[in-house]
Formats: sequence, C-alpha cells, structure tokens
Amino acid sequence: MFKRIVLAVMAVSFVSSVYAAKISEGFEDKAVLKKWELEGDVTVAAEQFHGGKTALSVPVGSSAILRFNPENVFGTATVWVYDSFVAKGSKPGKVWNGPYFGLVNSDDDKAVERIAWRSFANVNNYTVVFTGENQWSNVWSSGINRKKGWNKFVFTFTDDKTLGVTANDEKEDVTFPGKIEFFNKGANGIVFAGGDELKPVNETIFIDDLEIDFKEAVKAK
Repeated sequence: MFKRIVLAVMAVSFVSSVYAAKISEGFEDKAVLKKWELEGDVTVAAEQFHGGKTALSVPVGSSAILRFNPENVFGTATVWVYDSFVAKGSKPGKVWNGPYFGLVNSDDDKAVERIAWRSFANVNNYTVVFTGENQWSNVWSSGINRKKGWNKFVFTFTDDKTLGVTANDEKEDVTFPGKIEFFNKGANGIVFAGGDELKPVNETIFIDDLEIDFKEAVKAK
C-alpha cells in the first residue's frame, strides 16, 4: 500500500512539472536566450531594466520570439516595454517601420503594436499591424499614445472572438478587436523586433517582466 501511494505522488509531481498554466521571465540570466528564436544582436543588458538588474535588449535589425507552445492557445500576455521615444515629432518623409512587439501564431502571422511613420500615422502614436500568410498587411493608427520610459502592455487573446491590447492599465486599442478576423486563432508565441534604421537616431526598445497566463495549461519547455 505504501509503495502505491508513493508512486501516485510521483506521478502527480511529474505531470505538474511538464505542464504549466503560466510563464514568467525577468531576464536576469543570459541562459534564458537559449529558449528564444533570435536574429541579430539581441542580448540581456543592464542598460535599462524594469525589475531586477537587466532586461532584454532588442536593437535595430534584430528580433526575438518565444514559442510557448507548438500549437496555438488562448490566454493573456503582460510585458513591460521601454520606449526611448527619441524620434518624437520626426517626419521621415517616407515609409518607416520601426520596433514592434506582440503576438505570433503557428502560421508565423503576427498581431503587433508598432512604432512607424505613414502620412496618416506619426511616430508619436503606436500603429497596429497584422500579417497574413506571413506578409505584412495594412497599417492602422493605434488608440495608444506613446510615452517615454517603461510602459505596461497587456495582450488579451482569450478566445477566437477576443483580441485586445491595453497600455498602462488605461486605454485599450480598439483596432485590435475591430480587426480580429486577421488574427483569431490564438497564439503560440510572443515576438519583439527592433525594426528598421531611422536617421539620425534610432528608436530602442527593451523588454522586461514578461508574464503569460494560459487559458489551459501548456507543455512547459
């Protein structure tokens, strides 16, 4: 009888270690980058940080994707993003696509907030961009104004009819639920990218205190 009880406890412990309902990452250890799909010069750096002493640095021309599940799932993702806001008031005079951050699904399609410039969208506000068949789709003006420094973003993708993002617990970007047909399968990752170069000075983003809550437990890495 004792042996059977011990085996039962071991089985429960094993299951709880394989599946997780939440992922939290504070970027305090460079080893965490082994879990990410990286391009360019993504690093864990002490230049800026929200909690702890370091954060994820995503410079121009680089990108970082964390795949939290092989298949699409539903949930919420909370992340702190440092916005340098050095390009405030800039008018590049041509299409410019700067840093972006948001959700990615198993088809590699994305739903992101992006710093960009268009004739109808200036760099003082975020834009919203979706991709279809991994090609960038139209750009929409966001309902979220940029603020220099650390900003809290919450991406909500709890079912196939819900897609939203809120900044600093204040204002939800209504463009996201308004365009949910572009991204209604859930997500299997979160993506950050540095975007294109902007002269004379580049926008810079840092990422910290990432937390993803899943509607159903997913297989932990």
